[in-house]
Amino acid sequence: MKKFVLILMTALAGVCLSSCSGSFKDIKLTSCELVSLSPRGLSAFDAVLNLSIDNPAPQVTLSEMSAVIKMNQVPCLHLTAEDITISPRTELIYSVTFHGTMDENFNPFTLLSLVKQPDLAAMTIDVGFRGTLKSGLGKYFEYKDIPVKDLIGQI
Repeated sequence: MKKFVLILMTALAGVCLSSCSGSFKDIKLTSCELVSLSPRGLSAFDAVLNLSIDNPAPQVTLSEMSAVIKMNQVPCLHLTAEDITISPRTELIYSVTFHGTMDENFNPFTLLSLVKQPDLAAMTIDVGFRGTLKSGLGKYFEYKDIPVKDLIGQI
């Protein structure tokens, strides 16, 4: 289960960072490491990831980050992340906390089957976040039905 959550968190981080690349073409997620995974009841968890980010662009703050991971177009996990400010012209490791909850209509045993054989072909992710420059100018970005298997290969 820990490996599966790492894959999903990496996908969310990758989508947020690569989506920002429309304005900041050179921002790259260079590595991702799951630091901790803490369950919160039966259907929620907190995860801390260390993300190594290479940013040759100006400072940008990502806020209001949220994602919905779907399996066969059925929502299974809802994710949010704390705000992150990416320093300009540096390559640093950022510790980001993610909060996840399982959709109330989703069968949790389906997720357990992915631990044995991770078939990510049926999984997509919807992502939304606000990217804000140091000057205060910002924009809300939203991306729908991004294949998770394509994101994992890019990171």
